[in-house]
Order: sequence, then C-alpha cells, then structure tokens
Amino acid sequence: MARQPTPRTPRTRLSKAKPKPGPSAPSAAQAAEDAALDDAVTDAQGLAGDAVADEGDTLASANLPTPTTDVQKAVAFNQAQLTAQTGEVLAALENPVADQAAVMMLEDLRGYMQGSEQLVLAASGQAMALLLDPATQDTGKKALQELATWQTSLITFSSGVTSTASSIKGDFGS
Repeated sequence: MARQPTPRTPRTRLSKAKPKPGPSAPSAAQAAEDAALDDAVTDAQGLAGDAVADEGDTLASANLPTPTTDVQKAVAFNQAQLTAQTGEVLAALENPVADQAAVMMLEDLRGYMQGSEQLVLAASGQAMALLLDPATQDTGKKALQELATWQTSLITFSSGVTSTASSIKGDFGS
C-alpha cells in the first residue's frame, strides 16, 4: 500500500489576511493568532528600533545612510552588534578556528598518506617483478632505491605538516 502524503495546512493563517465579508466571521483561534502576530511584529520593531537608536552614533560615524525600513533597521542593528564586539568575538573564535585548521591539515595528510600507500604497494610490486628477471635486475634495484628516497621525502613532508598543525594555534593568536 502506497503511503499517502500528509496534508499541509495553508500558510495563509500566518499572514494577516483580511476576513472575507459574509456570514463567516474569524474564529476565536484565528483572532488570537492574528493578535499574537501583531504583537510579535510590534515587539520586533520596538526592539530593533531601540537598538538602532542606541547605535545611532556608530552609524553616524561610519557615514552610512540612515535606515528607514524595518529591514534596513534590523541589518543596521546586526552590524552594530557585530562591530561593537570585534575583540571579544575574535578572541572567542580564535581557538576553535585554529583547532579546526589543524585538524583539517592532519586529515588532508592522512588522505595523502593513504593514497601514497597504494602507490608504494603498486610500485614496489613492479620493482620486485623487475628483480626476478636477470635482464631487468638493475632497473628493479634503481626502482627500489627511488622508492626509498621517495619514502624518506614523504616522512619529511608529513613531519613538516604535523609540526605546522601543532604550531598553528600560536599563529592564530598573533
């Protein structure tokens, strides 16, 4: 049996729709919902207006146009709140950002090492096959030497990444 879709309630209840003229008046629940919506809009406008009024000096000093619409006032309020706390916000974000950067570096290194492991396995198999044939033994030896050199440089690279990841917290703090 196929699942029937859940019927959705119309969103028009949330907007302040004018009641249709006629015998059906809005229910008490609809009237309460409309009143709550009006109160929420009034409260939001009051809060945003008060906060923007408090931050008027900040806006005036920044030579920004004075916000006139509710959306512009809300944007100005958010910008004023963010710029007023830059030192505190940056200090609060410093450690998580540094930790995340270090973890991302180590995860990238892990993925690179896993890919390298597959390459080493295939290359060493080819070098071993070259060693078995007397005609290509010299080539097999050179291939194994190149693999050893590459693995040494891989170890140097990975130790550089891990030391950078461990010192990144100090770099973010400066």
